[in-house]
Amino acid sequence: MLKRFLSSTIICVLSWTTSMANNPVQTASHIRTVQLHKKGWSMSQPIINLYPSEQLTLSFDDFAYESKNYQYRIIHCTSDWEESNLMQTEYIDGFMPNSVDDYQYSFNTTFDYIHYQLDFPNEDIKLKLSGNYIIKIFELGREDEPVLIRPFYVTESMVSILPRIKFTSNSNFRGSMQEVNFTILHPNFRINNPREELKVVLQQNGRWDNQIDNLKPLFIRNEELDYTYNRENLFDGGNEYRWLDIRSTRFAPEHVSEISFFDPHYHFTLFPDKLMGRKPYFYREDFNGRYYVDVKENRDPVIEADYVYVHFRLPVQAPFVDGHIYVTGGLNDWQLNSNNRMEYNFNTHMYELTLLLKQGFYNYQYHFLEQGHTKAEVERFEGSFVQTENDYIIYVYYRSVGDNYERLIGVNISNSIKHSLSK
Repeated sequence: MLKRFLSSTIICVLSWTTSMANNPVQTASHIRTVQLHKKGWSMSQPIINLYPSEQLTLSFDDFAYESKNYQYRIIHCTSDWEESNLMQTEYIDGFMPNSVDDYQYSFNTTFDYIHYQLDFPNEDIKLKLSGNYIIKIFELGREDEPVLIRPFYVTESMVSILPRIKFTSNSNFRGSMQEVNFTILHPNFRINNPREELKVVLQQNGRWDNQIDNLKPLFIRNEELDYTYNRENLFDGGNEYRWLDIRSTRFAPEHVSEISFFDPHYHFTLFPDKLMGRKPYFYREDFNGRYYVDVKENRDPVIEADYVYVHFRLPVQAPFVDGHIYVTGGLNDWQLNSNNRMEYNFNTHMYELTLLLKQGFYNYQYHFLEQGHTKAEVERFEGSFVQTENDYIIYVYYRSVGDNYERLIGVNISNSIKHSLSK
């Protein structure tokens, strides 16, 4: 069955080019469950300090029967994810490419896969500069055909970032949007022309499509830069993420209507999801879109967690002609493409999608992308509430006239509830 599945799947190996269009995530179809995080902290963002040096862990599954000679290369990028005009020796201490040698075969699973893991920086390479980076994985001799690309960040922590996440003062969006103001303090870091030398990027949870990257300081004081807007820094509050528990193939948890076994694979059919936009806000603790791999019937989820088919269903009376619906979250790196786009079933009057997921606990949402747009709409199916708990990441980049690359001089991760969301 696995052979038939792989042969019927168009295995599109995606090449990395010099322009990422602010979204460098790419994955070949035979690569699954790619995770990149701080070593020992699986739910963290892929952000590390340059000094003191920290490590990241990259892991992924390859649907294959035999191991491959995978190599990796790390590339320094601009804040827009274009390759920097730097020599490798300027930002790496060591030689590349290097091998990915840590791998294990899956055990007692219906899908055969090989789990790879890499910790870096390591004894082979050290990072010398801050900024945006990508790591790409490829087979030996096929560097121009990477099987996966993932971004990560290295910060110098030269400035302090003080966030203020609040109800917006704009009355038109007061019930549905969150205002992200902040101040940058730089008493020990000289910035001569902050409007030209600095670039700030704001992200909500892990989303790429709605990030804000064009803010300039409104007020410049002595060693203090103030970013207090009332429109340009607004994010849809959205809603708490829906959850999916597929850790057990024996017992159906809440939201799962049926677990079926069609030899040799498992299928999880979910109850039709409800439209949350028409309901009042209700706090539900979530992971802000992230997920973790786990299995109840076995001991080692890394290689004993199986892959199962999950059938999503969203009731809609008639199909939309002005755009598409996507199931999104950390389960697909918040991508909006054909792999997670739902199709309308005229017989059931529902949008439907089947995803192949590794056993674990997942967050997800339904987003609508209008034709001709790049930013997805969350309110149509999830609702948008100012009370919603979200994580916000603020990246501060610096480049003076004489610099030949952008330094990442500060990063702040803030939670809308923990940072006193208030009127």
